[in-house]
Amino acid sequence: MKKRIFGLLGILLLAVCLIQPAFASDSIARLVDEADLLTNSEEAALSAKLDEISLRQNLDVVIVTVDSTDAQTATEYADDTYDYNEYGEDGVLLLISVDDREWAISTSGYGITAFTDAELDYLTDQFADQMSAGEWNDAFHSFAELCDEFITQAKTGAPYDAGNLPKKPFTPILTGLVSLGIGFVIAFFRMNK
Repeated sequence: MKKRIFGLLGILLLAVCLIQPAFASDSIARLVDEADLLTNSEEAALSAKLDEISLRQNLDVVIVTVDSTDAQTATEYADDTYDYNEYGEDGVLLLISVDDREWAISTSGYGITAFTDAELDYLTDQFADQMSAGEWNDAFHSFAELCDEFITQAKTGAPYDAGNLPKKPFTPILTGLVSLGIGFVIAFFRMNK
């Protein structure tokens, strides 16, 4: 009887040990704001968004801010941060180094496939102005949303690349105003001839 109880306890202990790694990825911080660029409420909302995207896409989307990378380049620091923390095999990490005024994006595993060089250039173009203006929360949300879109696109078997990057959103009001302005300029020169 004792052997049976100890055997069952051993199996239960083994089962708990095997289950634990599945829960480990849920508890890692996908937002690390050491440079304190966000308010507490902004951190909570962004962290929830990063967790939701990461779990749904099965690819870690991470944002890290630091004051300085010390002697490392931003790329080295981003790569090491991703590699030496408990992030999954597949992922993407945005690093912001405030004092060094540098940033880098690191990809790992399927993240390398999902984020081509052309996509990374396009991605940074979308939120670089927000970062330059100090609109960190907006920039980080843009990064997260675009990562979600790019991962979904890559899973269809056709990741965005130089020839098929997403189109910028169509804004009818701005397009109408530009068209109207061009029309006025053309009419002005035609009438003055």
